[in-house]
Amino acid sequence: SDLLDRLVIIRTLPYTPEEMIQILAIRAAVENIQVDEESLAALGEIGNRTSLRHAVQLLTPAAQLAKSNGLEKVTKEDLQEIDALFLDAKASAKLLAEQADKYIS
Repeated sequence: SDLLDRLVIIRTLPYTPEEMIQILAIRAAVENIQVDEESLAALGEIGNRTSLRHAVQLLTPAAQLAKSNGLEKVTKEDLQEIDALFLDAKASAKLLAEQADKYIS
């Protein structure tokens, strides 16, 4: 009972797509990555489908891809290519479970 009295339970809600886009824009600015509005919206969709963490983690490789293509800004196409290359944690776990017989156990 003593422990329960000390606990504070804070209810949190999932981020809305607009909030995700805002967070991603801030993160891109902090990392000095230029991303246009269309690309931020696409990244927000990825975050909504997977997780905000995964969307944030795609920023750096997308910036590197854009740079290697001679671009200064991350494009929607860069994000789509990077999204196809990297799986989020849930998709990765699902793939591993489906193909468990192909791995050493």
